Order: sequence, then C-alpha cells, then structure tokens
Amino acid sequence: MKSIYNLLRTNNLHAFSVYPPGHFSSPIPNIRDILSREEGLFDQSVRDIPGVDLREQQQINLLQALSEYYVELPFTPNSIGPRRYYYENDFFSYGDAIILFSMLRHYRPKRVIEIGSGFSSAVMLDTKELFLGDSIDLTFVEPNPDRLLGLLKENRADECHLIQKRIQDIDLSVVDSLDENDFLFVDSSHVLKVGSDVQYIVFHILPRLKRGVIVHFHDIPWPFEYPREWLGRGIIWNEAYFLRSFLQYNRAFPILYFNAYIHQFHREVLGQMMPLCLRNPGGGLWLKKAV
Repeated sequence: MKSIYNLLRTNNLHAFSVYPPGHFSSPIPNIRDILSREEGLFDQSVRDIPGVDLREQQQINLLQALSEYYVELPFTPNSIGPRRYYYENDFFSYGDAIILFSMLRHYRPKRVIEIGSGFSSAVMLDTKELFLGDSIDLTFVEPNPDRLLGLLKENRADECHLIQKRIQDIDLSVVDSLDENDFLFVDSSHVLKVGSDVQYIVFHILPRLKRGVIVHFHDIPWPFEYPREWLGRGIIWNEAYFLRSFLQYNRAFPILYFNAYIHQFHREVLGQMMPLCLRNPGGGLWLKKAV
C-alpha cells in the first residue's frame, strides 16, 4: 500500500499502471483496433438495444406536452440582456436547455439537486426567477463553484443552496429530501473508476431515491456510444456504457426522455414542435424512479 501511495503522490501514473494504454487489459482503448471496426462501433442507425425499454411513444407524448412551453423560452443565442443563460456555449446548448426549461415548467419540482454546476445551473436559476419563484428549492453540489458563483445576482444569496463538496463527501440525507417529481440532475465527471462520482451516484444514491424522483444524466449519446470525434480529441469517457448496462431489464428506472434518441429517429417531429432543438439536440437522458 505504501508503494501505491508513493506512486500517486509523485503522480507517476504510468508506473502505477501495469498495462499500457491500448492493452486489452487497459481501460484506455486501442485506437488501431477501433479504426478497424469503426463502421460498426459508431453506427447511430441502430434502432433498438436488447433489454432496454426505450418507451418510444411515451417519449413522443412527453415531447408534445413539453412543447407547450416552447413559446415562453426566455433565452437568447448570446450573452446579452439580463438572463444568466445563453444558447451559444459549448457545454449545455439548445436542446439540453430547452428540454430542461420545459421539464421544470411541466413537472414543477419542489426541489432540485444538481451534482455539478454550470450553464445548466443558469437555466435553472433563470427559470426559477421568471416562472417558479419560491415554489422551487435549488441545491448545487459543487466543489469548485467559481462559475456558479458568477451566475448569482448581487444581494440574491437566497437563489440557491451551495454544498461546496464532492458528491462522495456529502451527507446522503440531502438526497432523501427529494420527493415525487423532484429532480436529481447529474452532470458528473462521466467516468466510472474506483471512488469516482459516477460509481458513487449509481451505487449509493440511485437506490435510496424515493419513488417518482426524476433523474437526469448529461452527455449521453445514442446508442450509448461516444462520437468518434470525441475519441480523436482524447475524450475517453465510459459513463454511457455503464448506464446502458444499468438500464437493461431495469423496470425501476424507466426512460422519460432521451435527447439523442428523439433527434436520431424523430427529427421531423422535434423540428415541428421545438425547432431550435435541431441546432444542437444535446445529450440529456431523463429517467424516473418507478418503485
């Protein structure tokens, strides 16, 4: 154990790993192997996934209900005007923001706990200020809150609650406060590994949620496979694979809405109901605990 500690302390991670990147026992993929099979690996035309109930018609029905709020969207493309949020950003763009805004209006949660913070927090704060008021309580679990603090308006310390810790370090009674139609909004590190936030959320938080709590995961592509362009940029996440496995034969967490799936197979319907979503559909995966 002492030798492991010394490797970590000196940040000698290559020495810590027995297997080099690309080795079949390494979590980092072999790029040559992927390129030799990329046509099958990155095929987005796959319509169904064995064991995963996509609840296609229910998603379309919810989209129709959410579209009622489209005409009231208060956001602009760029950072002008009084709003905290704007669409043209690289982190939480059109489709993500529009669906989040509409979900907040439709379900009217009394409490939202967001794991992480950023432009999604801006959507929540704007929606609270303009439409929901004191009927909603926002809590952000964020160990590095500089961006979030920049979103808060002067003399408005009551806008939200900030827990400046990692999700792994909070008192779990915080999530016990979530009731039916309240939101657990997850925008994590997107990486499953020893002690990671993803591991902790799925192993320890999801099982203790009450029936009816709505859960959101961000940056989940269809069909639970990350774009080849991301791999080329060195983004090697694995949260989506874990969630695909989690959802197989899982009736406890039915899918409410899956941004990437609707955009892939119901683009025309999406364009009719919420045309701005076509500019960037986003990667939200919305679930609801059913038991």
